[in-house]
Amino acid sequence: MDDGLAIHARFTALPGSEQIATPFAIDALRHWLWTHAPRRILEVGAGIGSLSWVLADYLTYLCGYAEAVSVEDDPWCRTEWERNLAPWRRRPLLFDKVPPYEFYDLVVLDGPQMPADGWACLAPGASVFVEGNRREQRAALRLSMRQQGRRYIETPSRPPDRSKGVWLGRCDPAWWERCLFATNRIEQWGRDLPARWRGDPVGKRRRKHYPD
Repeated sequence: MDDGLAIHARFTALPGSEQIATPFAIDALRHWLWTHAPRRILEVGAGIGSLSWVLADYLTYLCGYAEAVSVEDDPWCRTEWERNLAPWRRRPLLFDKVPPYEFYDLVVLDGPQMPADGWACLAPGASVFVEGNRREQRAALRLSMRQQGRRYIETPSRPPDRSKGVWLGRCDPAWWERCLFATNRIEQWGRDLPARWRGDPVGKRRRKHYPD
């Protein structure tokens, strides 16, 4: 099982690698999968497959316990995705748009392809993993949850240098999850302060990834 740096290095050498997931995001997704064990997964914005690779690894080890769908609307990216994920016999099903009338335990958001009404696909207690910031899409998600009368919480998670990280979300959280997420947000805010005082950009992609 490769770590985030190894997977990132693999995809960096491929065409179309300018916007692949960071090593931190790759490791964070792998950790989330193995600690929460979702059975139905939707990836929105598959690109050339850096996070799909993590999903394929998860599907392979679970041998049919879980299933995943990856969505990418760019034809060139879909072709590269198929080529890059070819080593995996078990891998997500690839679509050009979000399949309707399906419910998912985990949504991995790494692109803009989620339709306005798409967030109804979140099953009760579902999780959302956002690569990067994606403020507009997170705002649309929060609005959709309010319109559905559902509670939604989220918290950032960033690498030690406070560069680009991920956002983790939970639908219909229990009281202890709300406490945990609130505590983590305060902790993340505190860790951001030294970087802000130094004038370092917080939550932004940098050439040098954590740590070497």
